[in-house]
Amino acid sequence: MELIIEKAIELREAGKYEESRILLATLLSDDTYAAKANLQMAWSYDNEGKEKSAITHYKSALLGSLSDIERFDTLFGLASTYRSMGHYKESLQYFEQTLAEYPDKLEIQPFYAMCLYNLGRHKDATALLLELLVSTTSSESIKEYQRAILLYANDLDSTW
Repeated sequence: MELIIEKAIELREAGKYEESRILLATLLSDDTYAAKANLQMAWSYDNEGKEKSAITHYKSALLGSLSDIERFDTLFGLASTYRSMGHYKESLQYFEQTLAEYPDKLEIQPFYAMCLYNLGRHKDATALLLELLVSTTSSESIKEYQRAILLYANDLDSTW
């Protein structure tokens, strides 16, 4: 079964999306592998630009047994796909669930900020990105202004 998933991943990475999904479909009735197969199918549809079809498979994957990494990938993929389709409220729900379950996964934050922006929450998006910048930068010149950046990030409209 693992060999089928590995072969399907190779096919997807080679741009053979339909062949990959046909192979993965053989695992959908197997309770042990159905969730993993659905995740791989979702990625295949996403890679092919068929996001609407990916959504169904992400949701199906969440109903099954996934490793911690696979669950993260599924939630993050679903949130990102909803955002790319313009379904910002659904996207927000899944980004917030992903952040709640995986608070240390910084890669979520830029995409979450884009979703906040799409929802008109520009201040929240900017503040989040500023805090991310300060917490992850290796730039000494930005670190010098860390205190000021964080002060402004808390209330971008404040003046003194």
